[in-house]
Amino acid sequence: MQKQARIEPVFDSSDLKETITAWVVIDESQPDNENVVSEHATQDEALRAAERFEQAEH
Repeated sequence: MQKQARIEPVFDSSDLKETITAWVVIDESQPDNENVVSEHATQDEALRAAERFEQAEH
């Protein structure tokens, strides 16, 4: 089965402002069982991690 991942921002919602505090890579290979596989400080790091996750042998 081919692995598929997406990235999403993690928000800190305080003082009526939403600030992105991190980015997570989510394994969505099995839509009924999505899992966070890693967390990153920047969107670029998360994108690279998602690409590596999708290309890794399982």
